[in-house]
Amino acid sequence: MKNIPKYIFALILGICLCSCDKMFDSLEGDLTKMSEEDMTGSQAGMELLLSDIYNAIPMSAFNTKDWNTTLASYSKAADYSIDVTSFWDYKKMRSINYFIQQVDVALEKKSINKTTRDWMLGEALFIRAYCYFAMVRSYGGVPIVTEPLDKYYDGNENEGLYVPRSTEKETWDFVISELGKAAELLPEERNDGKYRATKWAALGLQSRVALYAASVSKYWDREAIPSNYSAVQQELAYMKASYADEYYEKCIEACETIMNSNKFSLYGGATSSVSQAKETLTELFLSRQDCEFIFGRSYKSGLGDATNNFDINYSPNQAHETITNGGWGNYSVTSDLVDLYDDYDEVGGRKAGIVKTRNDEVENVYFEQIVNAASSFDNDADFIKYDNPEDPFADKDARFQAWVLYPGADFRGKTIVAQGGIWLDGQDPEFYENNPHTVGGVTYYGLGAESSANMSAFHEIGKGATSNHAYFWNSCFGIRKFLDPDQALKYSTNPWYDIRYAEILLNYAEAVVESGKGNAVIRHWDLLGRSTFQAIHDMLAVEHTRTAMKALNDIRHRAAFTDDIDLTLENVLHERKVEFAFEGHESYTLHRRREYLNTRSGNQYRKHTLLPVLDLRDGDPQYIFARVNLYHGDVQFSATGLNTEQLDYYKDIPNFNVNRLTPNPSQE
Repeated sequence: MKNIPKYIFALILGICLCSCDKMFDSLEGDLTKMSEEDMTGSQAGMELLLSDIYNAIPMSAFNTKDWNTTLASYSKAADYSIDVTSFWDYKKMRSINYFIQQVDVALEKKSINKTTRDWMLGEALFIRAYCYFAMVRSYGGVPIVTEPLDKYYDGNENEGLYVPRSTEKETWDFVISELGKAAELLPEERNDGKYRATKWAALGLQSRVALYAASVSKYWDREAIPSNYSAVQQELAYMKASYADEYYEKCIEACETIMNSNKFSLYGGATSSVSQAKETLTELFLSRQDCEFIFGRSYKSGLGDATNNFDINYSPNQAHETITNGGWGNYSVTSDLVDLYDDYDEVGGRKAGIVKTRNDEVENVYFEQIVNAASSFDNDADFIKYDNPEDPFADKDARFQAWVLYPGADFRGKTIVAQGGIWLDGQDPEFYENNPHTVGGVTYYGLGAESSANMSAFHEIGKGATSNHAYFWNSCFGIRKFLDPDQALKYSTNPWYDIRYAEILLNYAEAVVESGKGNAVIRHWDLLGRSTFQAIHDMLAVEHTRTAMKALNDIRHRAAFTDDIDLTLENVLHERKVEFAFEGHESYTLHRRREYLNTRSGNQYRKHTLLPVLDLRDGDPQYIFARVNLYHGDVQFSATGLNTEQLDYYKDIPNFNVNRLTPNPSQE
């Protein structure tokens, strides 16, 4: 924080906060050389400054690095750390604080009116709160700086620049308070099509922050850091379990305000068929559906197309944009997530969705990554034989069908080929090789097609290449969510949903369950004889339970499930995993609940796949699915696993010595 320039105008115009209109038509000349007076002397100048600080929001936005709990990737050591957004940039914080300061200057100059001042200030408070949220979830307590520190810069000792860390609780409380202030200032609606914060965005983020703080408080002891560390002693990296209730209450309050506003609903509502649900769930992410969209990022601006590259990178080889190579396989969905999606029973109710691969119903045995016939593959396993590779997934949750590319799926008019080997009568099976074999006058290829252009999941590994682990991250399942089903796109403009109404419903349900406010199952006659206070408390608990159950099941009814499930923590967390797959939630959920290390450490880090193999032993082509362990590109981790500990829940404080800050436990 030393040597901060007096005025910083990082005028980044490449990413604009507007969707399809031009904000700055009234400005002329070289915008990079505008003075402070120019900026504060017009509304357009202030909006330019505001546009710049929007770029400070640490939004995940198609960032696959946060998905590594459900994906197998070829990335290496960087993916083995606790993957939460790191955001330690007080230069950007200075820009935000400077803008907040200048809003009132512009009002005094009459460059903007009171209404404009309020919503500009609300946006800036929202952005600042979002940035501090990113910091506190990564570092614990951090220095809270709410004004430009220029006046403290004297070129000498500059003591005013050395702001100490606030406690972790103080930092969480600051973020929640700032979002409350923002909600009071921000408009309820944006009628100009811009992707900018509203009252509901502030409350939606507040519900997320409060739930995060509540979880950290309640579960801090699950991976407790010894008290001999300075940051723990000073409560800079420490939360008491007793803090949890106030945060759960704040989460419930924020969610109820949104839910009771009648401004939002689940896009499509309850669906009457799996096909309808699949169509609805696909459409949800192809454009901004305002009934469910609360806050996010646009990829089409008034200053030219600001596109995302998701489609071009993650479309399958068989259905990608013609001028590029398909990217499917770089990040591929693991079978752990596939198994989480429920199946439908005969009347549309819920049944366990674990994919059936063996007649003996043994589904917990995973073979080591297969390279050749000398592997751990069990030739005698009693595999189920399927006529088509898509058959094991026929009854899957509509969300799976809409958001995951699986073997044999139809996508953009093509059948997705995903095959990992071939098994001939009287021979050991061949895996990850594309040798042709003719049986009954028909030629079959080990990877499902003659050319790699027609294979979506696997690359050929030559015979004997036993040490080549580079291609072992393919799982044969790809991401369909966010992809246009009708056409491959070089430049995708589908928006990023950072906060959507489904999250509000599940935040509410989780907070109700975790806080105990929804545990009461009481009939009205049970309330007789109780104190007035207790009766009111119990009636509220009943109402919380009823509302939370409806919220939970409304999400499932959109996916065409016909039954209602109970309001339990297990059910809520299950819905979070399947509803928000690939939206950047899962790593954060594991982190706030202090389950990350247990899930990711050691041998638990192994990723699983269902390897489809064409079985030709009996002459008739059928498919089996073998459960196989996957590893990342670093072979060393296949045996040793990961060495992580609870200290890693808090990232290292950057330059803590220079900035005179107490370090985090991992740095002592």
